[in-house]
Amino acid sequence: MCLNSVVKFFKISLIISLFFTYSCASDFYQVPVAQGNIISLSMLSKLETGLTKTQVQYIMGTPSIRDPFNANQWDYIGFEIIGNEVLREVHHSLLFEDNKLKSWERKLNTSSNDEIEEEAKKLNKER
Repeated sequence: MCLNSVVKFFKISLIISLFFTYSCASDFYQVPVAQGNIISLSMLSKLETGLTKTQVQYIMGTPSIRDPFNANQWDYIGFEIIGNEVLREVHHSLLFEDNKLKSWERKLNTSSNDEIEEEAKKLNKER
């Protein structure tokens, strides 16, 4: 009887240790983290020269950086990160003149920005 309980104990401990070993060894789900302003295609496609600052803020949201020395430039900076991998990194600068949107440009030359800009241009042409 004592030998039987020892065997049961070893079986149970083996099952538990195998469970924890396999659960710790597999890849864990890593939550996507969005930081800053996330610029979507629909946002960029709605931008037009001549929009007021209020209209731009309604479309794009509050800018990440409002330069205190240059009130006519707004910067939108954002990151999408999963674990240690940066999926998307954006930086767009919007320039105003007389409270109207004059131009906008992307500051980072990454492939994700290229794809977003091309798609936004296509959407803008369709309108």
